[in-house]
Amino acid sequence: MRRTRERFRIGGIVFACLLSALTTGCSSGSGGDDSPSALMGAVGHISAAGAKGAQVSYLDAARVRSLEKGDSQRFRTVGQAGSPLMTGYRFNAHAYGLDPAMIDTDVTNGYAGHWQGSFDADRVTAKLTAGGFARRTWHGETVWTKDGITLQVSKDEISFGYAGKDLSAVRPAKGKSVADDPDYRTLGDCLGDVYRADFAGRNPKDPVRLSATGQLAKSAKQTSGVICALTDGKRTAERAADRLKSVVHQRAPRFDGAKVTVLTGDSPGVKVTVPDRPGDKRAGRLLISDIDLQLALSRL
Repeated sequence: MRRTRERFRIGGIVFACLLSALTTGCSSGSGGDDSPSALMGAVGHISAAGAKGAQVSYLDAARVRSLEKGDSQRFRTVGQAGSPLMTGYRFNAHAYGLDPAMIDTDVTNGYAGHWQGSFDADRVTAKLTAGGFARRTWHGETVWTKDGITLQVSKDEISFGYAGKDLSAVRPAKGKSVADDPDYRTLGDCLGDVYRADFAGRNPKDPVRLSATGQLAKSAKQTSGVICALTDGKRTAERAADRLKSVVHQRAPRFDGAKVTVLTGDSPGVKVTVPDRPGDKRAGRLLISDIDLQLALSRL
């Protein structure tokens, strides 16, 4: 039962730095480039208030499609848009003219999310109307609602709320998004150029107050996972690093090639990168099956 509870506790890590960034001496400070990364640009659509205690997930679906040209099976699990709007039984996305291939970027926060891509807005809204969705005005914007689902549709963006959630969680006020939060920015710097990231719900009272699991790909066959976690102090970060190294040693050869680094700077923490094994048929094993490292962090 304890293991089951811990799986749910770190669901943001489990359920969700290219090689040049996977070096020792990694700092938790921001880099010199002020332009936001693709990850931070996407999570800029998520309200910081709405993210309290909730999982935030990001997927660069366009990049995954490019990678899949080299191996169409390898990213089947971690490269799919996992938003409830696509997977929920109450909304048949295809019936309303929506297809995952239209989505370039997917970011979700529990039961709300935002897509960027190329959409036939007229066709989608016509199908929503035919399907019984009511046209309403929300904060001056046209939205479509039915059975607890709210959508705002344009040719290059779709925002949605599910299970009774409106669009507040994905329409933050200026300066109030997850991308404005120093902890999320620190983890974004630590994760690097990921094509997918899953942030666990933040708990300021825990030794690990915020963590994330990211997926990296130099090519379709050269992939790895990265876990970044912010701790309540330097000593906890060092203890976390020791525990991660112990798991790597005890579970050899499962985590061979892993690199564990203590984060320095204003936000202490720890980082571990793990290459996917050459024989793996699927990328993303830290998300799919090999959760020992996440469990080690949850037990600090």
